[in-house]
Amino acid sequence: MPSQPPTIALALQGGGSHGAFTWGVLDRLLQEVAAGRLRFAAISGTSAGAYNAALTASGLIQGGPDLARRKLDDFWHSLARTGFLDGNALFYGEPGPFGFNLDWSPVAIALEAVGLVVSPYTNPFYSDVLGPLIEQAFPAAELAALNAAREPVVFLTATDVTSNGRVIFSQPDISTAALRASSCLPADFKAVSIGGVPYWDGGYLGNPSLTPLLDHAQDLLLVLVNAFHRDGMPPHSARGILDRQNEITFNASVVLEVNAIEAINTLLAELAEAGVPYAGRYKPIHIHAIRNDAFVEKLGFVSKNSTSLNFLIALRDAGYKTAEAWLAEHGRKVGERSSVDVRAELTDRVLKAPLPPHPRT
Repeated sequence: MPSQPPTIALALQGGGSHGAFTWGVLDRLLQEVAAGRLRFAAISGTSAGAYNAALTASGLIQGGPDLARRKLDDFWHSLARTGFLDGNALFYGEPGPFGFNLDWSPVAIALEAVGLVVSPYTNPFYSDVLGPLIEQAFPAAELAALNAAREPVVFLTATDVTSNGRVIFSQPDISTAALRASSCLPADFKAVSIGGVPYWDGGYLGNPSLTPLLDHAQDLLLVLVNAFHRDGMPPHSARGILDRQNEITFNASVVLEVNAIEAINTLLAELAEAGVPYAGRYKPIHIHAIRNDAFVEKLGFVSKNSTSLNFLIALRDAGYKTAEAWLAEHGRKVGERSSVDVRAELTDRVLKAPLPPHPRT
């Protein structure tokens, strides 16, 4: 009998329109699934990552990787059409003098200033533009099939506004409301109520959540769309400071969870080296990451609101090429070992940052 393909659990980060980068990554990875060289056991996603996760799982369950690729393609093209019809293109339009970086846009700056005093609850022109799009992308029958399936398992993260708690929705509770909750940025959308509980975007506490994936695969593949590394830091402008602050906030949960996983990996390795038998539930986790900080840092922060089709396609193509390069360099490591130096690339700043001298008392 042919050997089973390597099994991975996917962790898909949210980042507004930059989630189209993940669309491209998934488009390439699903080709590996179609060729029998890879299998998705579980997918965790937040915000745009939640859409990508649910669309991928739904397609795999109903028809396989080719259908999953079509679903992703249809969703992101629908987002571009919706943005064009609701006037998004007027505010976050086509590339300007700084390419796809729209932080320079006077209109975007003006809208941000308005957002400091006008909330979704006081805006007389407020509308939930994503609601109809999500309803269209996830018909009731397809959600029912997703909720009845055993694999891939889907995890969507949202933030409980009342308790400051992280809430993770999974089968059989995946709904359009859960998808909207996971992507509910409070400055843009009214809180999504589920069972009387108000929810905001899950990125504050899990972007995405990693812990639920650990029971489903030994290989964890992170698809990251928020830059960890940026040159020319720290920013000096008020806008730049706020943007980098938001980026760090939405990366923080990933850093801390990866750090916890790596701590267990280190402990298990030390036990094995010392010849100490271990029969607990923990196992070494192989960590992989597909990211392209050099590309993302050129985009600026405002472009996360852009639904320009040209921009989304550029993101998709960048994601596809980045995944292609990752597969060529690291694909064979899946199932064998980690392909990312966790301490150097993701958690070094947490583990090794020097502490100031302790004052004597």
